[in-house]
Amino acid sequence: MGFLDKIFGKKNKEEITSNLDFNDKEEDHDVIFAKRFKAGGGMFFYCENKKEALQYLQEILKNEDINEVLCVDSELISLINVLDCNYTSQGTGGQDIALINCEYLVALDGSIMISADQTYHLKKTDLPKKIIVWANPKQIISSSSVGLAKIRHNKRGNIPSNITSIYGNQVQGFSDIATAKKLYLLLVEE
Repeated sequence: MGFLDKIFGKKNKEEITSNLDFNDKEEDHDVIFAKRFKAGGGMFFYCENKKEALQYLQEILKNEDINEVLCVDSELISLINVLDCNYTSQGTGGQDIALINCEYLVALDGSIMISADQTYHLKKTDLPKKIIVWANPKQIISSSSVGLAKIRHNKRGNIPSNITSIYGNQVQGFSDIATAKKLYLLLVEE
């Protein structure tokens, strides 16, 4: 045992690496994410299947009195077509709401990590003030740095641009800033 090990105590490698990822062992990442997302002003809908998610999506569109949805993802467009809702894939700034998927859901701060793969190169400020995010529980991660590492690993050679996070409109009381959004999350078991 070395001198520093005597002072600080020797820890095994597993103890050290578990502390680097996320240090809140009382709750799982999904519970932590849900609490922090909701605390930041996001509205969270857990869906057991796609049918239930479509019901929630229809209710959101009805309650928000949506005329046109911005949606650029072909799979999500097929869902909008099922609901018989007007949509556009061109971000003109006149849309009421956007329907997107995401890279990851970040438990540490309750944010949603997105990139140009979801926004098709629209900037965060160019997205509508209301956003519906379609995601699954496997996308919940502990921190943004873990998300960036996963993107680097999974999309080698094709790393997307404009990687950023979006937050609900109640995060730290900054509801008037341009990037604060009214967020709906449909977390769908698939």
